[in-house]
Amino acid sequence: MLKEDHLLYNLYSDEAWEWRKPWYDRLVGDSMTPKWKYPYGYQNQYGYHNNLEEIKELFGPPTLDLYIKYYTRHYKRVKDKFTYVHDFSNSNAFLPRSFLQKIAPKLKKHFRIKVLMIFRDPTRRLYSELSHKWQNSKELRQDFVTTREYFRSYLKKENFTRNCDYISTFKSYNSLFSTISLVSEDLWGGKNESLENLSKFLDFKLEKLWPNCYYPEMGTKAPKYEYLQDQWHSDLEDLTEDDLAFGRKHLEKYYSDWYKCFGSMPWM
Repeated sequence: MLKEDHLLYNLYSDEAWEWRKPWYDRLVGDSMTPKWKYPYGYQNQYGYHNNLEEIKELFGPPTLDLYIKYYTRHYKRVKDKFTYVHDFSNSNAFLPRSFLQKIAPKLKKHFRIKVLMIFRDPTRRLYSELSHKWQNSKELRQDFVTTREYFRSYLKKENFTRNCDYISTFKSYNSLFSTISLVSEDLWGGKNESLENLSKFLDFKLEKLWPNCYYPEMGTKAPKYEYLQDQWHSDLEDLTEDDLAFGRKHLEKYYSDWYKCFGSMPWM
């Protein structure tokens, strides 16, 4: 399963499914070839097993039963090598509590669910998101000369997406599932026993983390780790201290919500 297969989000939103379907169709077509056309395809060896019927099933119209079937089957295939199966689709953060309440009882019948949330500095995260968006939009590149200009314009509108609202997302999942929230800078920085707390939460001793291009924050000089192009390719400019202060001023509500919930202010 790729990181962004969006199965639950497609189940929640018909509009999302229509948007993703062409991409899925391409994956099905690629899977018909003797070997994958794209290097990242090899990471899916346990999910596909060269079974075209299974691929068509996975990339057909989404249902909750199909989601359960996929992860149940996937676990049986990898259980001798791996402890858990996971769904790290970022779009899961957009699922409203009402939808989670609807699917939670059935999911709990089949899985022991643990929800892991890793949060990065809201201002830096938002800039990376908008910089990526700017790179992929001809209209934005015409309207704004630089990514920092777009970033500041977006902040002034104060019409933020759910991606910025860490606490609402955390509370939605925490009300239904066993959930842990970690600060990205603490986890990769070896601070506040974050790695130990994560190990305890997962009932699994973690000794090494996958690289993170966002720690330490190096902006345009971030290391170009393999398979992490989405990270090191995002930031086209380096934020100044004034940019950071401007962002934190407009995102003050979300920093304040974090403090009210956890009693700490890790990014200030």
